Amino acid sequence: MRNRSVALLSLVLSLVLVSCDWSSFMGCSGVGYWALQVEIRDAQGYPQALGATVTLYDGTYREQDSASYDPLIVNTADERGGRRYDIQVSKPNYADAWVRGVDTPGGGCVTGHEKTSVTRTVPVVLTLAPGAPEVRSVRLLPPRMLLDRSPNPSVGTFTPYVDVNAGTSRAIRWRLSGDTGSVIFDHATGTFQYRCLAQSGYLTVSAISVVDSSVVGTAQLAVQGHPAAPGDPPCAP
Repeated sequence: MRNRSVALLSLVLSLVLVSCDWSSFMGCSGVGYWALQVEIRDAQGYPQALGATVTLYDGTYREQDSASYDPLIVNTADERGGRRYDIQVSKPNYADAWVRGVDTPGGGCVTGHEKTSVTRTVPVVLTLAPGAPEVRSVRLLPPRMLLDRSPNPSVGTFTPYVDVNAGTSRAIRWRLSGDTGSVIFDHATGTFQYRCLAQSGYLTVSAISVVDSSVVGTAQLAVQGHPAAPGDPPCAP
């Protein structure tokens, strides 16, 4: 009789959990995956995720996400898979774009490690707002970098993403400030090569539009000096 009571109680609890969708309280919902990735381009087909904001709407729920390292994709809906969203994409100098009624996969205890992808891709094309300037932004990827001697990365490249009108030059010129003696720089490729010195170096790397010098993108570069700790060998002479 006691075993039958325990089994009945377990059945009742299971029904309550299912009917109330308690999975989010149990730490399962949306763990470890993005339910949505929004691919953002302009009318020319160039990636426009950098500087854009993606906002999800589901009733009174709001979620905002942006990209720091990916020029094309903003990942979002990391905590609420299995829902339906209206998606708003906003970026300075562009009209807001909307995609409504997007169903997301997953939810419950989906972890993102399944054999079949649980991430849905939503393409969005931005159109320029009236009066948008010819040159709108310059952004560098990655936004920050650390160089060190081998086996750590000792060479790194900053890639400029220049947002301009069709037919306008995307050419940039470089400007370095800070401890410039810590690196060897190739202006043609944006590539830095590590130089081992006794003190660490810190630089600000700027990419300036050739068409409009007021439009500048910046990134940070750190260069590890040696010895960095007791027992760390100094730089070779």
